[in-house]
Amino acid sequence: MKKILLGSCLLIAIALLISARWGTKAVNAPPSDELPAADTTLAAALSLPDMVSQSDVIAIGNVVETKSVWVDRTLVTLATVSISESLKGSEASTITVELPGGIDANRKIPIAMSYPGAPSLTPGENAFLFLTATGEVAGSYNVTGFSQGKFSIVTDEDGEQVVTRNLTNTSLKSNNGVRRGGSDAMPLANLKEQVRGYLKNQ
Repeated sequence: MKKILLGSCLLIAIALLISARWGTKAVNAPPSDELPAADTTLAAALSLPDMVSQSDVIAIGNVVETKSVWVDRTLVTLATVSISESLKGSEASTITVELPGGIDANRKIPIAMSYPGAPSLTPGENAFLFLTATGEVAGSYNVTGFSQGKFSIVTDEDGEQVVTRNLTNTSLKSNNGVRRGGSDAMPLANLKEQVRGYLKNQ
């Protein structure tokens, strides 16, 4: 009798464990466009006309170097960009772009700070940049709309220059709610033409 009772209790316990595990999994759940908070950053969605009007500088350039510095208790990366073409604002030959996060490797235990979806620039990269004069470091610029104002310039298999942007780690907030950003690409000439068109109407 004790063996039967013990066996019954064991079976009930196993059944409860299995049902609890299955109960936490959604069956045929629709895919979600939402990202876990740790994997995304929220930014106000900006259209191209918004970025043109809000930017102090719109320029095409090549990243010469990057370095991380402390601003109060926060690490930022300063990217020096050699300007090849300026569509709006500064006519300087080089500008400094301040990016969130960085690495301090000079400490006994190196420290790194990063932000999901933050804009990044790497030495040697060609970029189309929308910038605002709001950097914490004197004379530096921030990318407009967090990462929305940074396009990488690459050459496709046909030899045409294309701008690409990846916002998949950015949640964009608009009047219609919050949506996950996507990735897009277009010919560089098209983006330049659109920007110049919006500048004429300002």
